[in-house]
Amino acid sequence: MADIGAATGALHGGRPAPFTDDSWHVRIGRIANWAGALRLAARAGGWELQPVVGHSPTHPAGMAELLSGIYAIVEQGEKWMTRLREGRPPPENEIAQAERFLTGPGSVEDLELFFYD
Repeated sequence: MADIGAATGALHGGRPAPFTDDSWHVRIGRIANWAGALRLAARAGGWELQPVVGHSPTHPAGMAELLSGIYAIVEQGEKWMTRLREGRPPPENEIAQAERFLTGPGSVEDLELFFYD
């Protein structure tokens, strides 16, 4: 968990999301960084990222399910970055929702509680 936190450091100075004062590249880059960090974490832990849309996680959910759920959101960052490079701005409301998810109450610092209670 510490490695994921270090790799995805928010760098927003504690401001609340959405980070509309930052450029699209910075905002989307923060989200896209999560995708790479989660792929590395899954690979390092021997977990396989699975599609989550339309699926219910096992009970209790394990690390593979948690990483897959977060990955479903952050992989959009990579798609948004591709759109941005093509001159097509991403949907503001979706960017803001992803930023809120990743930085809002219950952020990466709380994930340790999920696994190490």
